[in-house]
Amino acid sequence: MIHPDRGSDLIPVTRGRYPAGLTLTVLLMFLAGCATRPTPPPLEPSWVEHQARMQALQHWSAEGKLALRTEHGSESASFDWRQEGQQTRLQLQGPLGVNATTLISDGRQLEFRQGEERRFWDISNPETIARETGWYLPLEALPHWLRGLPAPQLDVEGLQLEHQRLRSLSQGGWTIHYDDYGAFEAFTLPTRLEITRGDTRARVIIRAWQPRSGS
Repeated sequence: MIHPDRGSDLIPVTRGRYPAGLTLTVLLMFLAGCATRPTPPPLEPSWVEHQARMQALQHWSAEGKLALRTEHGSESASFDWRQEGQQTRLQLQGPLGVNATTLISDGRQLEFRQGEERRFWDISNPETIARETGWYLPLEALPHWLRGLPAPQLDVEGLQLEHQRLRSLSQGGWTIHYDDYGAFEAFTLPTRLEITRGDTRARVIIRAWQPRSGS
């Protein structure tokens, strides 16, 4: 039972209207929700844009491991690759320093160094290089494939993209499959790839990339 002398304790509410405090609370909650809405991630560059950036990257170094299997056997080595435009210097180091090898190329000629031995070949003749040195991979194309690019001197036989990056590439009878990429400074570069042709299979793991500006 409600007593008339307690009526002053009740808050009168007009039908169809809300207390000013409730309206202000709802408004503040809405504004807070708008303020904390996450910013959409930036759009990935297109394949054409990514390809142009990688082609402009002419000075770099990469370190990692290489496992090579051919019909004649298999071997593995750590590598240190340095690229300055057309100049390539690749150092290969086997377990415990065994069979340390250096390959140097100016884009036309390949110099092979192993211990006191030095030999030279025309880089456009990979069959002779493979027969004489056991190096079965096309050195002319590798600086492009390692960066995730088709080699310009070979016809593209197949190409598959994922997230605007190469997932697989076929050139000159070789198939290159890219398993993973990583961010290095302002560049997205391959970190795991496999290169195959016939009985030749090479797995490349790149632990560190160092993009550099030209000197």
